[in-house]
Amino acid sequence: MRAVKIVGIVVAALLGLIVVVLLAVRLFVNPNDYKDRIAQEVRSSTGRELTLSGPIKLSVFPWIALELGPVSLGNPPGFSSEPFAAVQRIALRVKLLPLLHKELQVGRIEIDGLDLHLVRNAAGKGNWQDFGSHEHTPTTPSSNSGKSTLPDVGGVEIKDSRVSYQDMVAEHLNFELGHLAAGTPTSLQASVTLTPSKGAQPVDFKFSSQAVSTDLAAQTLSVPAFTLQLAGMTLTGSLQGSHIVDAPAFTGPFKLDAFSPRDLMEKLGIKAPQTRGPKALTKLAAQGTLTYGAEAASVDQLIVNLDDSKLQGRVAVTNLQTKALAFNLALDHINLDAYRAPEAATPSPAAAKATPTEAKPAADPFKTLQLDGKVNIGAVTVSNVKLTDVHITLVAKDGVTHIAPATAKFYGGNYSGDITLDDRGSVAQLKLTQNMTGIDMAALLNDFAKSQRLSGHGTITTNLTAQGLAGDTLMKTLNGRITANVENGAVEGVDLWFEVDRAKALFQKQGLPNGQGSGKTKFDAFRASADITSGVAKTTDLNIASQNLRVIGQGTTNLVSDAIDYQVKATVYKEAPTATAASSEVLLEVPLNITGTTRKLSVRPDLEAMAKSRAQQELDKHKGELQQKLMDKLKGIFK
Repeated sequence: MRAVKIVGIVVAALLGLIVVVLLAVRLFVNPNDYKDRIAQEVRSSTGRELTLSGPIKLSVFPWIALELGPVSLGNPPGFSSEPFAAVQRIALRVKLLPLLHKELQVGRIEIDGLDLHLVRNAAGKGNWQDFGSHEHTPTTPSSNSGKSTLPDVGGVEIKDSRVSYQDMVAEHLNFELGHLAAGTPTSLQASVTLTPSKGAQPVDFKFSSQAVSTDLAAQTLSVPAFTLQLAGMTLTGSLQGSHIVDAPAFTGPFKLDAFSPRDLMEKLGIKAPQTRGPKALTKLAAQGTLTYGAEAASVDQLIVNLDDSKLQGRVAVTNLQTKALAFNLALDHINLDAYRAPEAATPSPAAAKATPTEAKPAADPFKTLQLDGKVNIGAVTVSNVKLTDVHITLVAKDGVTHIAPATAKFYGGNYSGDITLDDRGSVAQLKLTQNMTGIDMAALLNDFAKSQRLSGHGTITTNLTAQGLAGDTLMKTLNGRITANVENGAVEGVDLWFEVDRAKALFQKQGLPNGQGSGKTKFDAFRASADITSGVAKTTDLNIASQNLRVIGQGTTNLVSDAIDYQVKATVYKEAPTATAASSEVLLEVPLNITGTTRKLSVRPDLEAMAKSRAQQELDKHKGELQQKLMDKLKGIFK
């Protein structure tokens, strides 16, 4: 018992001594006497001016508590004289007795009225960089570093604060973190009013989670539920993290409630794109499961509703450094034309003659593009062309983008394509192979080119190459071959029968036929091919067959200017020729010149060629008779 009493007396004496020391510190040490020294140390270590314009309050029991403010920290050399950061009040408390046992228990950390100015100078350097240039002695890693735990913190509160970066301002910033201790869930609340740029509307941002758990020893993070709100957009979900210190990895489901992307962009000061569809970009919602780790991220079970379209599947960024993207997506339907910019008005003649200013070349994304994926689309409209049951496989790597196979149902027929864009050199090289079979030509041309020049069902094949990425450059460098085989249709805008009758009347000096003709030439078969060189298509095998009318010809079409120049010969037979029967008697041959553009054709008979042809026919017809007369004359001379 005597020993116990002695120990008790010693402990009481030690506690009494500690209390006396603490009281002495409280009574005789004034922290405000050290303001200049503190400012000097900050200047020495950071190169910045620290201004302690308010009092420093210090208490030592039962908490070591420090409260100061207002206080400000200046900018580094090369920036304005305004403070880098200013705080109206900072309060920090550490519990004394646990500290004597080498345990850190921090009370509530309070920061009021923080005003943080982040800027870059003309050289692009930020005022938050280079906090001091002194060398630090390397710290030897602790042997139990893998077992580190969170300090016990009573909470963190930031009230009525402001952060600015260039033209972006976040004000009315409030942040509150509940009691933070290993294995104990805590709450997290944050709110701020954000002005993204000058002239933009202020928008509210809020984040809340009621049960955030972190275990540094196990390197885990658990956020069972969170809610994020921004300018009318609401995102909810949960998050689980592992290896959060050594190699962070996170996963969790999310749900983005429906909102208007167009309204959000306007609120954030981003100019919303003009679109042809008035309802484009007015509704977006999404959900899925996000996974991040090992320099990669993916979204599985993805569902995106954009306006009236629904996209499902998986998207993954397989390498965040190179932005390599892999995907497997299915889209029910979409009208891509609704998201295109409105068609430009026809330029005035003066504008057309004006010398264009040389534009800065746009960045070329195809050189570094890395894609590997598949897309299936139920129905899609692009450039007013309608396709269904679309299947596309796309691979892009090392400057080569390859789309193959690409298949679709297409105007009553089938489409298959193989497209390669080789962008490894200084000029991109495009190779395009397409095959369209059983196509309704009238419907296709009407949708694609607003043209009714050709009707019927047929097959079109293309094997083309071009250079560059811009539309005009592609057309001017287009090379290759196109073949067309169309049956049971008509060439609209040209009545060859009517033109043949006109030519016949003119040649025989008769009255021209009345009327304007039917405006079209029906045919049983239309066959032609074109060899394209530098955007000019040359045809040498035009062949149109319609009962007892046959049309053959050749000519050129400039794909850049749409200019057409064809010379054709229309032959009228007494009876329709067949493949097995001998050639029918020719009643009339009429050469025709077809000029103009694809939208406005001009058909004129070639009377000079017609006269030569008729003279040759007469010569051939009487050739034998003339030869006989010549022989008779010669006989008379030599008798």
